[in-house]
Amino acid sequence: MVARKGAVGGAGAGAAKAPGKPRRPRAAKPAPPALPAPRGDAPLHELGRDPLSVFLFVALVPDESRALVKELGLSVPGFRTEALSDVQRCDVLADEIRARPEVGARVLEVLRKAYGRIALHTAPLDAVAADDLLGITGTDNGLPLALWRVLADPAPAVRARAVPVLDQLAKEYYGPPPEGADEAERAPAVDPGRGEAAALARVKELEKELERAEARAESARKKGEEQREKLQEWLKEARARAAQAVDEAARAREAQAAAQAARERAEAALAAAQATDAAAEAQRARAAQHELEGKVTRLQAQLERQGLRATELEAALERAEARARSAPAATAPDAAQGAEPEDAAEAATWLRPVFTREFYDSLEGWDQRIQRAAFKQAHLLALDHRHPSLRALPLEGLPGYYRVRVATDVRLLYRRGERQNEIEILSLIDREDLDRYVRQAKTR
Repeated sequence: MVARKGAVGGAGAGAAKAPGKPRRPRAAKPAPPALPAPRGDAPLHELGRDPLSVFLFVALVPDESRALVKELGLSVPGFRTEALSDVQRCDVLADEIRARPEVGARVLEVLRKAYGRIALHTAPLDAVAADDLLGITGTDNGLPLALWRVLADPAPAVRARAVPVLDQLAKEYYGPPPEGADEAERAPAVDPGRGEAAALARVKELEKELERAEARAESARKKGEEQREKLQEWLKEARARAAQAVDEAARAREAQAAAQAARERAEAALAAAQATDAAAEAQRARAAQHELEGKVTRLQAQLERQGLRATELEAALERAEARARSAPAATAPDAAQGAEPEDAAEAATWLRPVFTREFYDSLEGWDQRIQRAAFKQAHLLALDHRHPSLRALPLEGLPGYYRVRVATDVRLLYRRGERQNEIEILSLIDREDLDRYVRQAKTR
């Protein structure tokens, strides 16, 4: 081993002297775990409800938990505070600590009064050491394992700490040593008086151990009964919640079925209403169609009558022109002298009306009274375009266009034809549409 260490050291020295080769940095040592405060200020509120309740149940005696509940004024609805079990009191304390973390300081004060301080507060613990510590305290062999660990420590001062504990155990188990005798040199054989005293002391110690064991068994039994009662209460609550959930699920299914039925009824009613509306709309459409067909028929009949009337007027005009052309020129002055003044004035002012397609199209939408008035004004215009009742005025914006009053808000538009004795009947229009008509006529 020495030679191997020397060889390793020599190789390390040679490597250190080699030029240009970097030295490997040493790994940083991990920081030792932090030490807890001797007061043991533990954050109890970070624990869950059940783990915190179990810790309080193990660490506190019933009188301590009862005093804390009374001091803090805690209670459970429906239960008397003095009738609460130890487990129920620990549950109430756990809920209060989780809701108000400052209450945990009061619990720690009770623990410091009972135990003085926390154990091993000067020894750092890692995860493995914490598991070992918890494993030792959770078994009946905790004291032998703790003594074994101290006696196996390489430091003599640490091993010496086990001697007072062993002396105390010897006094408790074997009785006090005889006066003037060294405890280390005590022989197994003793005199009868001393042996009887040791036996009596051993019996008393065993009786005390039995009493403590019985007390622990009784305490464990009571705690077991309390835990069993708590479990039974939890079971009852769980069964009640399960039954309530089943009832709520049944009600939810019934409500869903009722909602589905209501939805189906609403859809059926909507379909019936839509079918009724469609039938009514179809009936209204057929009635409107029949009405329009009647209007078209009436308008066509009116157009035919107006066409016949126009044909008759044109034939009369042609006959009059033919008679005028066939009359002798010599008799013209005599005829003129014999003609009445009214007939001569009428012949001089009469114009032949020409009804355009635009006029016939504009008749649609007006009632028969307005249509008859339009034709009446057109004939009056043909007889005398200066008649006062016509109120003929130029149409502003369209030179050569005129308008004639048919009704209060209805006007008849016309203009002079290409021939001197013709007049074109253009359109039957509402007075408010005159400006629009002028704009459209300018773009034609």
